[in-house]
Amino acid sequence: MNRRGEPENKKIIFIGMRVIKTIIAVHICFLIGMIRKSLPFYSAIAAILCMQNDQTNSLKVGLNRMKGTLIGGLYGFLAIMLIKYINIELYSYIHYLILSLFLIPIIYTNVHLQSSSSTYISCVVFLSITVSHGADVSPLLFAVNRVVETLIGIVVSIGINVIM
Repeated sequence: MNRRGEPENKKIIFIGMRVIKTIIAVHICFLIGMIRKSLPFYSAIAAILCMQNDQTNSLKVGLNRMKGTLIGGLYGFLAIMLIKYINIELYSYIHYLILSLFLIPIIYTNVHLQSSSSTYISCVVFLSITVSHGADVSPLLFAVNRVVETLIGIVVSIGINVIM
């Protein structure tokens, strides 16, 4: 109460359960990254994006993200290998043209597998592999690690949502 005996209007800030579960999932991804001696960027992002308000939605989003990640990872690896094989200069007009054209089979694959909701993540994973890491020493290793990191985040997020 204030000096006049009237109740004070204090705002109570409440952290919801989804926020708590997200924080726990991200922290677990960080711990797994420490154990694996890898940077947990992609697993933490996946955990954040997959955390939903309930188990059913979390599982649905997680499965779509898994499909999209696997499809994008596979095409990303294939694109990097093709570009290396035909000796295309990285970050040139032809390089970007090839990457753009690769989006056609990526989108078609998702539609063909009746998983059009995972199309966006397939494209994001593909571009993160081919644009950000096209010059890595081992594109296969990066593509595999990128997929594994994302799958870790998805599994952690779903697991936390089931437990809590």
